[in-house]
Formats: sequence, C-alpha cells, structure tokens
Amino acid sequence: MAFYLKDERITNLTVDIKSIENITLAFIDRLNSLNIGENADDKSPKKGLLNFIIRFDNKGYRVFSFAELKNYYGQAKDIERIFFTIETGESIRSNRNTGTYLELRLDKNDVNNCFLTVTSDNKDWVDASFSAVQEVVHKYKNRNGYVRTAWTPFVIQILGVVLGFTVCLWFSLKLAPLFNFENPFIITFLFFLLLYSNILAFLNSQLLRLINNLFPNIRFVREDKERIHWLVRTMVGSSIFGIIIYLLSLLQNFIVDFVKSLLNIGS
Repeated sequence: MAFYLKDERITNLTVDIKSIENITLAFIDRLNSLNIGENADDKSPKKGLLNFIIRFDNKGYRVFSFAELKNYYGQAKDIERIFFTIETGESIRSNRNTGTYLELRLDKNDVNNCFLTVTSDNKDWVDASFSAVQEVVHKYKNRNGYVRTAWTPFVIQILGVVLGFTVCLWFSLKLAPLFNFENPFIITFLFFLLLYSNILAFLNSQLLRLINNLFPNIRFVREDKERIHWLVRTMVGSSIFGIIIYLLSLLQNFIVDFVKSLLNIGS
C-alpha cells in the first residue's frame, strides 16, 4: 500500500451515459496529471493507464476507451456494474500492494462493492483526485436513501405483523360461527395466525427484494428503458397503496363487528 490513501462508500446514485462521460473526463484529467514529467515515459512503472470494466447480461468486458464503454452500455439489457480504474505498472505488478491507483466501483447488485478509492505516495495527487471524482459523483445523488434505510426492514416487519394479525382476527370472526366445537374463535384464530407466521417470512424477504430492485443503491439509466421503469414503479406503488386501503377497510369492519359482538354479549 502506498503512503496515502482515501476512500469512500458510494451510495444512492443514478447513472446515465452523460454522468459516465463526466466521470470519465475526471479520470482522464487525473491520468494526465499523473503522467506528467518522468511518468510520461512509456517504460516508467509509475505511468498510469486508464481502463473500464462493464458487466452486463452475465458477461464482463474490460475496455480502454469511453467509446467502447458507451457502445456496450447502449446494447446491454441489464447492467450489473461499471468500474473506472487508473493503475500504474507498479501497482499492477504488486497486486496493488504498492504503487498508485484510482478506482471508482459502481455495482448495482452489491452495495458493499461500491467504493471510490485512491492511493499514492503523492499526497497532493491523492487529495486532488479524490476531491475531483467525489465532486462529480455527488452530482448524481438520488433520493433512494429515504427508502433504503436501516429502518425499512423493521417498518415492513411491523406493518406485516399488524396487518396479518388484523386479517387473522377478521377471518376468525367470520368463520368461527360456522363451527360447532368448543372455542371455535380461538382455534380458528390460532390456525390462521400460525399459517400467516409461516407466510410472513417469505413475503417479507420478497418485499425487501422488490424494494431493492425498485430503489437500487446504484441505478443505471437509459432513456429507452426509463419510461418502463417508472411505469413499473407507479404500478407497484398503486398496488401497495390499494392493498393497504383494503386491509384498513378489513380492520374497520373487524372493529365494528367486534364491538357489535361485545354489545350482543352484554345484552
């Protein structure tokens, strides 16, 4: 590892071809700054090289120009990750144990693989490179962080428990009069509650997965597919809202029926 290092986790970005171009320009600027003077010699181990890695549709490619990157970006159906990297011969040969490198990792599927990292023996170059790329990247922040919080799984779990408990009570109240055995309400309620508790774990994981797909940490955008994405988000949002309204109506009916049953018992 070189003497100086800076890194930062990258979160909540919307990336399109224009932002990729601007990030590339920032990397080219830092590459030119690195390759001044003695580093300009092609044989120098300190000479920097710029490359990109793009993975899409279960295939990965390493390219060395923005034009190639743009071409792959346009033809992809599902972009998984894009890496921007400046490396020197020294860092490559030492497996990055020594030498200079600057890297930005944008991974849609793995939030732990989204980092901006820069290291070098030149402190000024580290500071300038980190600030330059960070400034560009932060321009493309989105609001997905409001959904992707540590509280989201907790809120989903609590809402699932409350709504599930309500539905179980409602079904039990409706079905209990149909049975002739002792304590039908308690038995039917326990049955539905046990059934729902097993369903909840599956529904919870699927809902979290859906939220992660609709509000990813890194969202790669292309104009031809953006309308479809927003249409899906609108349809899902409307469906969830409709389900919540329906469940709330069930809760209201349950409360009314429950109060009526208490009044009948009292009378």
